[in-house]
Amino acid sequence: MIACGSDDAPAVGPFDGPPAERQVFVAVEGEGKIAAVEASSGAVRRSIDVSSTRASHGCAGGSERLAYDVHNVQGSADGKSVWVTAPPSGHTHGGGADELIAVDATTLQVTARIPLGEGVHASHVVLDGSTAFVTAYEVDAVLVVDTAARKVARSIALPPGTKPHGLRLTSDRKTLVIAGMGKKGSVVLADAETGATTSLALPGRAVQTATLPDGSAALVTVFDTKQVARVDLATREVRLFDMPAGSVGPVQLYPTPDGRYVWVADQGVLDGRPAGDRVVRMSAATGATDLSVKVAAGPHGVVMNKMGDRLFVTTLVGGTLDAVDAASGAVLWSTAVGAKPNGVTCLHAMGASP
Repeated sequence: MIACGSDDAPAVGPFDGPPAERQVFVAVEGEGKIAAVEASSGAVRRSIDVSSTRASHGCAGGSERLAYDVHNVQGSADGKSVWVTAPPSGHTHGGGADELIAVDATTLQVTARIPLGEGVHASHVVLDGSTAFVTAYEVDAVLVVDTAARKVARSIALPPGTKPHGLRLTSDRKTLVIAGMGKKGSVVLADAETGATTSLALPGRAVQTATLPDGSAALVTVFDTKQVARVDLATREVRLFDMPAGSVGPVQLYPTPDGRYVWVADQGVLDGRPAGDRVVRMSAATGATDLSVKVAAGPHGVVMNKMGDRLFVTTLVGGTLDAVDAASGAVLWSTAVGAKPNGVTCLHAMGASP
């Protein structure tokens, strides 16, 4: 294993926090780092720099730093590692390949870097054992990565113009549900084994998907029309639910463990829209919303802990990770994690909430 791209923070020992929830990892896109945060208190344990170095072309024997715009982070099923999608930063001279980067959840060190190809714009990742599925926005594909062999094993081709962004696996691990941010907007259902796809039209750009625990349906945010689409996975029927009045544009969403609700982040920001400051709880069956929680500006990433009693929200504009009591809607703490925090995952005693 290698340990590269880490910052100058001192080494840390194993985390010994409450077994129900241990750490939350945040992709801090604006700084090319991963923030490791104690789930119970909001204390930042470490900010992990995932940059790397390469030989410089400017002078003999020199080296240069390669920075990455870390976008999404997902915990492994065993809770031992987190995996990060990392396109090269626009500030990196000479570009380079997008990478899928692994961080050890105990030592908080980078342990693997898997090249994904140049110009693919890796967006989101989901894990299934030693397989990682990564959306490649610019090439309309899902890259299937063998994390044990440290290489891209194959690619699932999506319809031209899909511009895949978020994705999730169904509970039976058979179907990928992919949000298409192309001009026409779509949700694509892809067989994880064969790569066969079905594309369903949506009225606007789709940002992220959520799959219900019982496998009956998927929910998809539609930013342009300020809606959430419900897709019946058996019949492929699409129903559209309106966000509450005053919404500025939903992005990420996450289901409750019982599948009754989804929490939706009303971010805004894109296309010159104002930043939102709400996450709302929506019925997964009817689209009715019964709870709206004010958080810092630009709520983006959303994840729940395993018990379903706490919600963690990144705020793109506010630069925070906010913890919310899922029953009352009370904000328990708000911690500054850096510029433009994006994806988020929660690790607990038994594994991870991706």
